[in-house]
Amino acid sequence: MGVGLNQILRDLHDEDPEIKKLAAKAILKESSDPVKVFSSVLKDADQQTSAAIYDILFDAEDDFTPIFRAATTDEDPAVRARAIRYLFRRGAFRPEEGARWLSDSDPYVRRRVISYLFWMNDTSSLETVAALCTDDPDESVRKDCLRLMAIWGSPENVEQVIRALEDPSHEVSVQAVHTLKKLTGEDFGEPTGASPEEFEWIVAKWQGWWEIMRERA
Repeated sequence: MGVGLNQILRDLHDEDPEIKKLAAKAILKESSDPVKVFSSVLKDADQQTSAAIYDILFDAEDDFTPIFRAATTDEDPAVRARAIRYLFRRGAFRPEEGARWLSDSDPYVRRRVISYLFWMNDTSSLETVAALCTDDPDESVRKDCLRLMAIWGSPENVEQVIRALEDPSHEVSVQAVHTLKKLTGEDFGEPTGASPEEFEWIVAKWQGWWEIMRERA
């Protein structure tokens, strides 16, 4: 590494965020192997330096998939979410990784992964997604899972969706009804805007229908 790059690396650790970004851009221009340089720097970089690097690499023309794949394990959920987005944009999002990222500790990350799996029409992840319809601690994630099941699910997923009718979140329960309509073709009433009594009746009808289906199976 020449003197020029050594100075650029020092600038990368400057306190000024703009200087950090200028240094990162300079590395892109001057280094013959920027992936290797940035990977080395990121191992010990502080949060501000890492953020500046990711900002520049995210919009760079060259492919930095190895760096962003490593960033999917970063302690900062915002970094993890952005890294996963980069991989999806680059066509490097692997469904088997997506299924693993569905267990991420941050609900926003999990919601992003669900969206990407939806756009990919990855049916191999449906079993994992179906479980999250009732098991995920975040109601927005449960609702997103039910939305995905409404599009790519099958009658085999009905039992899991039936359980979501008892969700503590009314919005999730409403989405469960919409999902059941899509999966089964049955209709026991419109849940959106229904009074508490009407909605209770709709849920009871779905649960009764499911009991009959189970007895016939």
